[in-house]
Amino acid sequence: MCGSLDDYGGGVDGDVLKDLRRRYWSLVLTACEWRAFEVEPPEDMAGRVFATLNPGKVIDLRVLFRAVDSVVSQAYRTSASHRSSLDVLRGMASVQRDADRPAALVALSALRDRDRRIVQHAYWDDLDPAEIATVLRTDVDTVQRRLDQAIGRYAAHLARRGVQVDDPTSLLSAIKPGTHHRRP
Repeated sequence: MCGSLDDYGGGVDGDVLKDLRRRYWSLVLTACEWRAFEVEPPEDMAGRVFATLNPGKVIDLRVLFRAVDSVVSQAYRTSASHRSSLDVLRGMASVQRDADRPAALVALSALRDRDRRIVQHAYWDDLDPAEIATVLRTDVDTVQRRLDQAIGRYAAHLARRGVQVDDPTSLLSAIKPGTHHRRP
């Protein structure tokens, strides 16, 4: 995993911001890609994330992920504003029903938002428990407990759909949309 953001706790200047971008580019690129898969190029969104970070302010993973969420939300708003009503209606006709979607994705979508978020941070953003704790403003023990519970609920949702897996975490990693992964 990339290093800690603790080095940036006192605020950042332009050089430190460049170092932050170098160290966390693949994390932000990966997070943008799966959150807005095929809405906009993830490289463009990642560039905007770093452009929104304010030199002189304290930056931690929570701030970084808020910037990701903001940029992704804007990408969806921009995409929606460029679609006509007819395009929207056509899209509604092609929305897949749960029966047509892979069981692994249906089970993931059946999780509560907080469970889905922690699972996605762990298996799609590739955050370790300490980093997840920073993003969620909690402690590592709570993250591990919540993650274990969420994985248990995910496995139960899979079982209800007739899917038995030995390792649901491998399945979660395998269904991540996109091609980018966080590199160490």
